[in-house]
Amino acid sequence: MSESELAALLQLCLLPGIGNGQRLRELLQRHGSARAALNAPAAELGEEAALARGSVPILGRVRASMDALRRLDVQVLHEKDPRYPWRLTHLGDAPPLLFARGRLELLERPTVAVVGSRSSTEYGDSAARMLAGGLANVGVVVVSGLARGIDTSAHVAALEGGTIAVLASGIDVPYPRRNTALYERIARVGLLLSETAPGTPALSYLFPRRNRLIAALALGVVVVEAAVKSGALSTASHATNLGREVMAVPGPIGRRTSVGTNRLLRDGATMVLEVRDVLDAVGLGALARAAGGAGADGDEPDAAREPPVGLTPAASRVWRALGPEPVHADELADACGVGAGALLSTLLELELAGHVRQAPGGRYARV
Repeated sequence: MSESELAALLQLCLLPGIGNGQRLRELLQRHGSARAALNAPAAELGEEAALARGSVPILGRVRASMDALRRLDVQVLHEKDPRYPWRLTHLGDAPPLLFARGRLELLERPTVAVVGSRSSTEYGDSAARMLAGGLANVGVVVVSGLARGIDTSAHVAALEGGTIAVLASGIDVPYPRRNTALYERIARVGLLLSETAPGTPALSYLFPRRNRLIAALALGVVVVEAAVKSGALSTASHATNLGREVMAVPGPIGRRTSVGTNRLLRDGATMVLEVRDVLDAVGLGALARAAGGAGADGDEPDAAREPPVGLTPAASRVWRALGPEPVHADELADACGVGAGALLSTLLELELAGHVRQAPGGRYARV
């Protein structure tokens, strides 16, 4: 795609009444190119869009978007591009353009969505890590929405095996800000996707649209924790409409974050107790059998008992002392025989490298 054609496409996406949807698709089909469509008469383009085209604010946003795409090495996928994810074509309102940063080859692998509450519990985070990590271990790509809580736990657990984050903002806008480091790590080893123009903030109406993309990209959606009104339930609803498998992890009765998942189960969703349940539900049970079940039942594989490559002796010692359940830093210091200052420095090193996570109350656990 030429620079001028890309600039015209971006301008059309930014014009009021057009955007990255059916109106853009119709204009491109009618005129054959974005440049030709941009020059369409006002009666066809729309009066408001015609008044805005070529304006200083719109051209300024186009220049900023082009700069961001170059700086971040973003791929722009048109729906006719062979790299465009074919599963999105099942959507009646699939975006004509998709902005991608990272490993496009992940779109060619089997994908399962793991989503849930932003206000997750330790139980929910642990379940999300177990399921996402187990799926990644057998070659399944984990897709989620980069939100805090369950989404974050799923992405982190699947980083090494492959994860896709679908953004409710521009491809250059990490949201929430607290996940900026995770956003950058996914850009390096996973894949970031967005349907909105670069520079677009995470506006409330974009989250349901983000959820439909998550559902469409996946063979099935696993809801780990969800309140009665939840974006995760929105994703599950889109999955149902698309004929995707809907799965849920049961939770304690009476807990707010279990109400949504337990209702999904009552209404017919597949119950998930281990990774194999997910694989069987989406027709990938052979993957677990081919892998000899490694990581598919929630057990820690032998390789996971060895420290990650490149750790210092002190970091390796701390890593070995940790497990999947959080322990307080004071207990860890006693177990490792190190002072509090040295321990916290090592824990920070491990956390930044993605090997350790911090839980509430000054507790730490392995990722």
